[in-house]
Amino acid sequence: MPHHTRSAIFARVVLLPIGLVLATVAGLGSYYEASDDTSIAWLFSGVLALKPVTSLPLYFRGFGRVLAAAYTAWPGVAWFGLLLSASLAAATVMLLAVLDRVLRPSLRPWPLALVLAGFFGVALLENWLLFSYVRVALLLAGASVLFASQRPGRLVPLLVGLGGLGAVWLMRPSLAVLGFGATLPAALLLAGGLRRAAPLLLSAALVLAVATGTAAFLRTPTEMHTQVLDGYFARILDFDQLRPQPRTPADSLGTAAVALWMMGDSTVVNEALCRRAYVFDAPDFWGREVPAKLWLRAGLLVRDYFPLLLALVATAGVWLRRRGRSAWFWVVQLGFAGVFVLFAGVLKLPPRLELPLLVFWLLTNLAFLLVNNPAEIIRHNGARRNPLLVAVATLVLLLYGAKTLHRRQVLGQERARHELALQTINRLGAGRIRIMAGTNDLLKSLSPFQTYAPGPGAVLQLTGWPSHDVSQVRLRQALSGTPDQTECLRRFAQRPSSGPQPQPLWVLTPETATWLSRRFSFNEGSRLLLYPSAGHLLEGPDSTVRVYHVRVVPTL
Repeated sequence: MPHHTRSAIFARVVLLPIGLVLATVAGLGSYYEASDDTSIAWLFSGVLALKPVTSLPLYFRGFGRVLAAAYTAWPGVAWFGLLLSASLAAATVMLLAVLDRVLRPSLRPWPLALVLAGFFGVALLENWLLFSYVRVALLLAGASVLFASQRPGRLVPLLVGLGGLGAVWLMRPSLAVLGFGATLPAALLLAGGLRRAAPLLLSAALVLAVATGTAAFLRTPTEMHTQVLDGYFARILDFDQLRPQPRTPADSLGTAAVALWMMGDSTVVNEALCRRAYVFDAPDFWGREVPAKLWLRAGLLVRDYFPLLLALVATAGVWLRRRGRSAWFWVVQLGFAGVFVLFAGVLKLPPRLELPLLVFWLLTNLAFLLVNNPAEIIRHNGARRNPLLVAVATLVLLLYGAKTLHRRQVLGQERARHELALQTINRLGAGRIRIMAGTNDLLKSLSPFQTYAPGPGAVLQLTGWPSHDVSQVRLRQALSGTPDQTECLRRFAQRPSSGPQPQPLWVLTPETATWLSRRFSFNEGSRLLLYPSAGHLLEGPDSTVRVYHVRVVPTL
């Protein structure tokens, strides 16, 4: 190690990533990619529930009790965001440590540091800019496996790898399995073969299998029911696999509710409706839907991640020039491509899954090229002998940098609009129950390091996956004396304006307001009249969020 002292290595694999992370968060900011993360934080902090929720059927098993206790003790701290950022920081350090160890025999310290910084910029920076627990969990799972596999026969790295994988399983089991599977080829290469990798891989497989089997055995009937419904909702709303075919007015009401993500009225939206009113049209799905999804995702993939795609093409080109090499490289390429086609066409491939999988793919290719290979791979294909390569790489980085700055500007503007809307809701609804439907987009692009606590007054969220969580049943029971959503809303709407209990603040979109009016007139003997206020809280491309004045009148 003539050019790589321990202090230099520590600076590259610990201080450099921490510095890059701090510079990214301070300079560009962090923004929640989807509303799911804010919804989870609001459940654990008690905003969307009677009290802080300690467990969710699919998410953050075990972490929930810790988060609920932390929010109870210090409600002003963004504990969920801090948990995710600590996990992502660990994944970032481990991934750069893995890459540093692979490249160390071929590059001197300063060029290696530049390569690591460039890798962070094109492969990891977006995960800090667009914050998502899915990105965090998948990256942590894969990074843990790669870090431990690169140090076979050592107990501490093995425990780190199993600990990281176990933590991801607690966040969401499917992401732990996906991260483990996506890094298997690289793990075998980094460990030096199946024999050396076997202790880690067998231990990890055993941990995942035992944990998953135990969780399945201990599932309560409520959890089983929730998971079945979530499976239907995913096939309908995320994967576009099931088409609505309502046969009755009740079916039509239910399918309209699902289309609006209004899942809390169990008398309308339930497992029986999903079995009865939705069908899988195989010719349409395979002949029209899958090609359309693949075409759309391919265009977005090129637009969003062209630096990584070019890097994959370059590594494949280098491998192609090396005659006599194993065909397993191409088998792995087909495997990764097949995973992308499966997710993009049959399931769903959002950026929060796409980028981590691309990172693992690129690291796998680099492992093929550089592990146990002489340094001429870099010397013969390096920038010193190919000035055109320097120009192309510089141009790609500049284009990606401009794209990142534009995205940061768009996200900042979106956050400002959403924060202003939430502040207005908090001001108008101070001390009142807030009934919100169709407003989930307000929870996107918010900072993971702020709490956005709505202040006094409960929040009843009628749309999104939290709307059918068991915590909502308890919340409706406590607020209105009935667990039934329709009856609960009726009692809220019938409250007199001058009574001891203030009227709720109804924050709706026109689509959800129309559905609520339709629901109340459906065999209920009364109608729900909803009058939108003059102004709007948020004008979006697809809908408008407004405050509504609501009252119940008898059906004529």
